[in-house]
Amino acid sequence: MKISFSKFKFVLLLFLLSCNSKNEEGQLVLPSVFSDHMVLQQKTDVVFWGRSRPNEKIIISGSWGESNSIIADDIGEWELKLPTPSAGGPFEVDVSSSYEMIKYEDVLIGEVWLASGQSNMVWKLNQCEGCIDNQEEEIANANYNEIRFFNNPMDLSRTVVKSQKWRPVTSEYAGEMEDAFSIESFSAAGYFFARELYNELSVPIGIIGSSWGGTRVEAWTSRNKLSEITSVKLPLISQKHLSIKDYEELQEYYKKYNDSVAKVNYKLFGFRSFDLPRITIEATIEENWEKLNLNDQGYSKFNYDDSSWNNWKNNYYAPGYEELKGRFENIFDPKDFLLTNGTIWFRTEIELNDISSDYELIFEKGADDTDQTYFNGVLIGNTFSWSKERRYFINKSLLKKGKNILAIRISDLDGPGGFNGRILLKNDKSKNEILMKNFKYKHQAFLLDGKLLVHNLNDEELIEKSEYFKENIIRGFAVDTPNEYSILFDRILSNVIPYTIKGTIWYQGEANVINYDEYQTLFSALIDDWRDSWGYEFPFYYVQIAPFTEEGNVGVREAQRKTLETTENTGMVVLMDIGERDDIHPHNKQDVGKRLALLALEKDYEFNFVSSGPLYKEHEVKGKFLYVDFDSKGSGLKFMNGKNGFEIAGMDNQFFPANAEIVDNKIKIYSNNVKKPKNVRYGWKNWTVGTLFNKEGLPASSFSSID
Repeated sequence: MKISFSKFKFVLLLFLLSCNSKNEEGQLVLPSVFSDHMVLQQKTDVVFWGRSRPNEKIIISGSWGESNSIIADDIGEWELKLPTPSAGGPFEVDVSSSYEMIKYEDVLIGEVWLASGQSNMVWKLNQCEGCIDNQEEEIANANYNEIRFFNNPMDLSRTVVKSQKWRPVTSEYAGEMEDAFSIESFSAAGYFFARELYNELSVPIGIIGSSWGGTRVEAWTSRNKLSEITSVKLPLISQKHLSIKDYEELQEYYKKYNDSVAKVNYKLFGFRSFDLPRITIEATIEENWEKLNLNDQGYSKFNYDDSSWNNWKNNYYAPGYEELKGRFENIFDPKDFLLTNGTIWFRTEIELNDISSDYELIFEKGADDTDQTYFNGVLIGNTFSWSKERRYFINKSLLKKGKNILAIRISDLDGPGGFNGRILLKNDKSKNEILMKNFKYKHQAFLLDGKLLVHNLNDEELIEKSEYFKENIIRGFAVDTPNEYSILFDRILSNVIPYTIKGTIWYQGEANVINYDEYQTLFSALIDDWRDSWGYEFPFYYVQIAPFTEEGNVGVREAQRKTLETTENTGMVVLMDIGERDDIHPHNKQDVGKRLALLALEKDYEFNFVSSGPLYKEHEVKGKFLYVDFDSKGSGLKFMNGKNGFEIAGMDNQFFPANAEIVDNKIKIYSNNVKKPKNVRYGWKNWTVGTLFNKEGLPASSFSSID
């Protein structure tokens, strides 16, 4: 199957080197995934790799009594395997050359799993207040020295990863809030998976976290694999032969090309282009966002005249955020990517009579993706995180009796954007919500190909000319956007390939609802791609996304179910019972992790568990009745909280709700509206709550018998 992707003429070509170092002095270098406190896979030959002087002999020794050596190649790259014993530790590992030795201490041997996906896998124990069921208790009890995490940072520059290390699970670590690069705390779903394995296996568990919120499956797939299955022609270069020099030359080419594109777009449309801020040696990413001047320096000032700005109003419901009123998608068509990504300024007047004490400004559940917030012209907050709750201190010296001005610049870098919850202003005497209807706003810049394009258009002009701009703006190479084809495979996953793992757990799909009809092909290709990259057929267990109101949700769920049927050594967790109508991130991450662990325990560790809920197998028509049979029935089928969700259709495939009952461990269904049934479906809505389970309490997947 070939998938057609429009509008993408160029795809970013990036280097894929495990050691992100120029190695100019020939020093011995290993990727940061090798560190103190690491967990190595037990009873196998684990892979070590790195760089050194060319043709240097490298020796690796484990204190359990095994060693191996190899000669580096002509450019100093080397890779070897070291046998590991049964689970245990702590051990030490020495990596040495003729001139240098690196010692890794407190190394455990156990079971190692890769945890990847988008925000539901990123989601931390302390992501935000109330974001996880039993949050306080779970954080307090998160003390497991033999469960350890390595967090692969959400950093496309591959700078932050150089200082990353493995960390044991502690309550202090669990209580850390989400940060800009997702290096603090750890995945809640990954933790609950690891905890379940640890409690059953009694061996050390290592989890390598490599996730990024809001990202589509295409970003996690290599360019080689995408070129095989899509019509996009991506540049193909052997990763083993891509040198640092090649990378720098390529980056210089991209820069010159993009600079030329920026000049053309300025001449054609008057749009000035600005590179997205990034972390540098000299400054944090927040500091560079603060310095970014989008021709908007006056907007934060107390006396700025915003009379030409529009009042905020809800023109649309934001898909997936229907209860919110401060999303970019509330003001502009949610399907218009040009207007719903980029930068919008907000300003409002606040009347204060009590200025005797300090205040706190709160953005509940954060602001998506980054904000610079000013009170009476003074910067009070600056955060780069799409979900971290903002709590900004306002010193009473900034307050004015009567009129005060709150000004906020929010930049959305991909997917939905804006405020994730209420905006609150409080002091020790009162707490008040600042309503969105009280704000004025100005759309300041588009986001295209990793650049902000500043315009000077009002809303009417933006809406009128949006399609024209999308067709005629000259596009450059996207170098800093996490949803570019293959970019997360190149810049994130490559940091840990081919670290020896037992298998992978995956929670993703929400970002692909727009192309759900392509998802089965794309997802199956990703699984094959990762196995090819590691060099062996490891188990791949994934989470079917929970029901949600967003259009295309049920399509992704069906694609995930069909992937289970066509791709070997896989397993799927079903969440038909724990979705939340108003939150795309189910708070019950405990059952997510537990159900993933059930798959691993039953399929890989020989436990006699039922690891899946009922999965559609076949159906048979008998007169006006239709009988549906399932795999994974466990000790039997049962209904919970009703028997709804089933529909049947005749030859015309017009579906009607059907009555359902359990007969001989099958589902017997009928409808008075369908005399000659042919097809059946269950849970076939974006938002629904499952009613069919096996007696072990695992829910059945939604399905349709129509291919």
